[in-house]
Amino acid sequence: MKKAFSFIVLVSLLILAACESDDFSVNDPRLNFVGTWDVNEKTGDFAPQSYTVSIDLGDLASNIVIRGLYAQGPTFLITAIVNGRNLEIPVQTRTGLTISGSGTSNSDFNLINLQFSVNDGSTVDNVSAEMKKR
Repeated sequence: MKKAFSFIVLVSLLILAACESDDFSVNDPRLNFVGTWDVNEKTGDFAPQSYTVSIDLGDLASNIVIRGLYAQGPTFLITAIVNGRNLEIPVQTRTGLTISGSGTSNSDFNLINLQFSVNDGSTVDNVSAEMKKR
């Protein structure tokens, strides 16, 4: 009887383990940033200015791709590094614009306060923006 009980417990544990969710999103904080965001630039040379960006997963485990930042359209791709609720935009040059910055999301991941600078080769535009998730 003891062996039968042990066998039943073992089989039950194996069945429960097999039924565990394969959802790895809880371990990937980047997924909290993926989606469409409305950007409202509060300071900067073109402020106030509003536009939409989309955020997708990047190629590396900690990267995301922001499409359309600085109202440059969906082909303007910026890579950012995610660390929990924080974003870092390392220095990178796209279409003649050098950009870098950082941001922090609220705990619900539906609002990001973002600060970034854009250098077009002659002037630097320091931008403060609020991004709201759709």
